Amino acid sequence: MSTNSEVETVISVGGMTCGACSASITNTLEALPGVTSVSVSLMTEEALIKHDTSLSSPSLVEAIEDCGFTGKLLKSTPIGQELEEEEETTCLKIVGITNTVDINAFRYNIEAYLQSCSAGVTEFELALKGTNNDVTEDDQIEDTELSKILTDELTIKFKPNYLGIRDLVDGLNSIQPGIEFIVLNSLDQSSASQLKLLCKVKDIEYWRNNCIKCLVVGLPCLILEHVEQREFWKTKLVFPGLFWVTLIQLVLASYVQLVLGAVFIKKFVLFVRNGFKGASMDVLICISTVVSYLFSLTTITLSVWYGETEHPPKVLFDTMVMIIAFISLGKLLENKAKGATSTALSRLLSLTPSTCVIVKDAADYQEFMKSKQQIQDFATRTISIDLVQPNDIAIVLPGGKIPADGTIVFGETEIDESLITGESLPVHKQRGDPVIGGSINGPHLIHIQVSKTGKKSQLQQIINLVKDSQINKAPVQRYSDYLAARFIPTVILLSILTFVLWSIICYTLHPDKLPKIFIKDSNGKFFVCLKLAISVIVVACPCALGLAAPTAVMVGTGVGATNGVLIKGGDILERSTGVNVILFDKTGTLTTGEMSLVNYNPNIENLKLSVSDWWNLIGSVENNSEHPIGRALTKIAKDFLKLNFDEDQFDTIIDDVKVSTGVGICANVQLSSGAKYNVQIGNHKLIEKSWPQFLSQVSESNNTVSHVIINSEYCGFVELKDALKQGSWDVIHHLQRHNYVVGMVTGDKRGVALKIGKEVGIPESNIFYEVSPIHKDAVITDLKARLGEDNVKIAFVGDGINDAPALAKADIGMAISSGTDIAIESADVVLLGGNRAQTDLYGVINALHISNATFSRIKVNFIWAAGYNILMLPFAMGCFLPLNVMLPPIAAGAAMMLSSVSVVLSSLMLKNWKAPKISKSVDLEAAKINGFNLKTGTLEEFNMLKRSSGFKLSRFFSRFKFLKRNNQENHEYELVPTQS
Repeated sequence: MSTNSEVETVISVGGMTCGACSASITNTLEALPGVTSVSVSLMTEEALIKHDTSLSSPSLVEAIEDCGFTGKLLKSTPIGQELEEEEETTCLKIVGITNTVDINAFRYNIEAYLQSCSAGVTEFELALKGTNNDVTEDDQIEDTELSKILTDELTIKFKPNYLGIRDLVDGLNSIQPGIEFIVLNSLDQSSASQLKLLCKVKDIEYWRNNCIKCLVVGLPCLILEHVEQREFWKTKLVFPGLFWVTLIQLVLASYVQLVLGAVFIKKFVLFVRNGFKGASMDVLICISTVVSYLFSLTTITLSVWYGETEHPPKVLFDTMVMIIAFISLGKLLENKAKGATSTALSRLLSLTPSTCVIVKDAADYQEFMKSKQQIQDFATRTISIDLVQPNDIAIVLPGGKIPADGTIVFGETEIDESLITGESLPVHKQRGDPVIGGSINGPHLIHIQVSKTGKKSQLQQIINLVKDSQINKAPVQRYSDYLAARFIPTVILLSILTFVLWSIICYTLHPDKLPKIFIKDSNGKFFVCLKLAISVIVVACPCALGLAAPTAVMVGTGVGATNGVLIKGGDILERSTGVNVILFDKTGTLTTGEMSLVNYNPNIENLKLSVSDWWNLIGSVENNSEHPIGRALTKIAKDFLKLNFDEDQFDTIIDDVKVSTGVGICANVQLSSGAKYNVQIGNHKLIEKSWPQFLSQVSESNNTVSHVIINSEYCGFVELKDALKQGSWDVIHHLQRHNYVVGMVTGDKRGVALKIGKEVGIPESNIFYEVSPIHKDAVITDLKARLGEDNVKIAFVGDGINDAPALAKADIGMAISSGTDIAIESADVVLLGGNRAQTDLYGVINALHISNATFSRIKVNFIWAAGYNILMLPFAMGCFLPLNVMLPPIAAGAAMMLSSVSVVLSSLMLKNWKAPKISKSVDLEAAKINGFNLKTGTLEEFNMLKRSSGFKLSRFFSRFKFLKRNNQENHEYELVPTQS
């Protein structure tokens, strides 16, 4: 078991409305002992907390609830848990227990079965209704409060690598007939609940009802206060001092304030209880409405006290009611707009099917297929998507959703992967091709063998990446949260100063020198001063500041996901805007990585090996390599030996496999004849010291050469050629035309590197060849040291394990999704690929465009939010009263509502973003040479390039072209053919 002392906990948080809310939760959690980092997402309403094991997850939930928000624990997992030790927790609902069931025997059977699965089950807890004890295998499980047990449940922690979830549930269901175990925390239920959360279903319903009720009750208040013909109800008394009109307004306003406005009062009470920390917009609303309500109650009390019979008392019930109505309408519109920002993530969640048809006996499936029997000839079973396991044979009907990641084992069809990879046209798939869970089958029946399910599936990983991108805030967003948290106390102080200063002015200056509003208003000077103070509180809008960044990040990352680009957070978006140098890996990035055989020369006379044995040895060794060259040699060897690539194995015994990074691989191999050999396969570095004389045989070759050493004797070479990836030439030239300095870093020898560089248009001065994998990050370090950390911002694009250090070292690491998991984990941006006219490399351009467009929109939102407050606060404070311009509280509420809604609508404009294409009118010579040498160029030359090209200024000013869809030039683009 893992002994990690740090845990990562995810909690769903309800009730957040603006940046001040998320800042309040962040500050509270960071103050807890044992917490190392906190990230709170306003849009997905989740908090990610990293803490040590001394701090329990329930205590984190309790801390959030103490701040005035609701909290629900989603998951808590040790950080750095090894894959083979990975555990999952599932909760099973037990259905069918009746009075005739022997509970003790049932308990015993469950305990006996789970203990028999000790290799896969690590902990379990059984909770039954009406019982006074529970069964646990591990004392570390928290005690269940039996008085609260409302359902029969079994919670199990198990290792999916040792025990499948369906096998576990089937075993439990066989314990006693009539009793069924059903997965509670299912993937389908989780997706449905997340969809409701993202679409703001509950919030929209709540604020819609609140708004309707406020308007129904508020309009009579407004009419009673402002209608012209008011003699009748303005003069009728209930008793001396209390008028009928006042009583009706009091009843209606009390309902609005104490019932419909209770949500704001609760936030204010918690604000006071927490020592006046964590103020939000709701606190300002509560202060303004409660002040209006209490002022009105005071005037009514005084009227009754003095027995007023001529005029009703001055009240602000209409102001209070309409403020709450406008705020409710604003929150309704805001939540609808917020729901629209998560369209991309909602679509991904909706791709998960709820059920799946599988073959009952997967072990006998091959026999069925060999006899070419049809689907009705073998037994099938329909199961919940949660019960699908690796190696299941799933049957997918035409038009059905692929239930999980896997490989086609029967049939041929076309798959729609548009919502996952951005591929606009259906992709042809046949036997042996991989398919992605959540994609949609075309016109033909297929059978797939499941490889990955649940959290490990590509769809779920994409969903998690998109969700996690909301938690990683842009630095500018942290600044806005900081401002929002301090904005509210400032507004309250300004409101008090407004009231005090205007009161002093009113009662010290001669009436002729006062603004006319104080004379015209029949309610008196004090009444006007109070309304000014209320307007200051109501018009201030910290929500607009808090929503400026997260809404844009939500839409921007969603747009990226639908276009095959997964950006891992707002901080990545912000850093991407400063990139000016882009370095590409060669194999698998600029080239396909699918190498073909050019030539081979076995030198095996001394060892008396046959050519077949030679290929058998090469294939056996390279079969243990994940490198593209190793995969190519394995395939070539199997083709030569007439073996099936996926199913057949080499007839050898292999041990002591060792990989020498940047050189090659070696192992001991025993053939079927019993002969044993030590085999080494690698590049020129393998032989340059001991067998330099053989280098001349391939010295003129510009292809990739692998040399073979057997039993310390040189035994020939294999020459491979890598094909250029479609669109790589177009992408390089597009980037160069837009003033990015482009380079290539590869471990290949000079001839191969320069050949590929020439084909894609990268100048020799920007090609780094014969760079070992462990030194690829050193190229980035050297560039930054020479040109300055603040001057050069480097993006590295790669796909393999050996690219992981460089991906991590670069300012922005971009990984090809077809690469290794380690490379994708190290990257900041994952490139899934686009439509047929665009390869995964086009994702580099898309990522940069989306980042620039999103960050531009964040700036627009901030300018609007800050400008609104800077402009409206002086109006509300009465700075323009000498010009007879006053902002009443009701108008202030309407303005505030429109401010926050407009920020969200501004972010939604990012949905209009369109992927750029490559122009036919490319000036090849201008594109190839942008005047900078990455190997020897100095800081002065680099700065001169930036000044001469003007790209720094053009990018800066382009961010302020608010009416454009993105910040690049508005060209019409068409695809040009790849040059060779």
